[in-house]
Amino acid sequence: MKIEQYISELLYQYDCVIVPGLGGFIANYKPATIQPIQNTFSPPSKSISFNKNLNNNDGLLANFIAQKEAFSFDFASKKIEDYVGKINRELRLKKSVTLAAVGNLFLDSENRLQFEPANTSNYLLESYGLPVYQKQPIKRITIEEKITKEFVDRTTPLVAVKGQENRKSKKWMYSAALVFLAFGAGFMANNSNLSGDLNYANLNPFTPSAKAVYTPFQYDLTISETTTSTVEEQINAANENSIFVEVTLDEKENLFVVQLKEKTVAEPVSTYVAETKKVLQYHIIGGCFSEKRNAKKMVKKLKKQGFDAFVVGKRKGLWAVSYNSFVTRKEALNALENAQAHNDKAWILDQSF
Repeated sequence: MKIEQYISELLYQYDCVIVPGLGGFIANYKPATIQPIQNTFSPPSKSISFNKNLNNNDGLLANFIAQKEAFSFDFASKKIEDYVGKINRELRLKKSVTLAAVGNLFLDSENRLQFEPANTSNYLLESYGLPVYQKQPIKRITIEEKITKEFVDRTTPLVAVKGQENRKSKKWMYSAALVFLAFGAGFMANNSNLSGDLNYANLNPFTPSAKAVYTPFQYDLTISETTTSTVEEQINAANENSIFVEVTLDEKENLFVVQLKEKTVAEPVSTYVAETKKVLQYHIIGGCFSEKRNAKKMVKKLKKQGFDAFVVGKRKGLWAVSYNSFVTRKEALNALENAQAHNDKAWILDQSF
């Protein structure tokens, strides 16, 4: 007979299930949570804790077993008693006792009964069917990719149009040259005596010949040094205060403008005075240990259970472990109830004096 299975079934319906002679399992409402490191979203649930001081028989578990197994109430109570005796024997042998779908019971280094929930079942019926899911990170393009895409989108159609315009302009020049030659041939045939002397040194062959005089041509040629640079080099060479910069890939191509940053608008001078660093003076203490390594073990366990725990320091020769710390006493009192649901002996340490 799996008594731990009946404990698990009762936790779906009740907030407290007492095992006589052992303790009570308490189910507290836990809101939906977001894990920023793993990018996971968890639905609302019930967190399970254990209180060894709740060991009076309220009859809930025995009555439930009697109905399920068709036993009498006394026989079911006897079965529970035997089950608790077996658990206590295992604990005295320093063994960990596992309650399926509920958690583990074990004795710490100071022989105190501890409980670690399994967290494998969501006992909140309102969240039935809601799984834990993980969101995918948003991929954003860099400024270099954005500039390259805009450049490709702008230059591609321009190259095609330019080639078409060159072909059209060449056709027009050829047509104009043919018309000019035809006109010149007709003019020469009608108005010239082709049998006379022609002056071939002049553009007009019908003017009298003149003696050619050689005059050397003076060349005044200045070659300017040209340099090429990439788009990235042109952007990096811009002034750090520049908002826009003109970028080109070829000196024959038209420039295009790239915006490096948003325009800044002067804001009025703020009269805000920064607050001084807040000091955490109120600590919810969950335990005190003579050895620091035991205090660190408790901190590690509490952090796994969602508490912002740390070792406060040494107090009266003992290392104190805090569930969480706050600036004001009111904040500490509001969080004390949640801590006492996990450990009924939790208390507030005031270090404001």
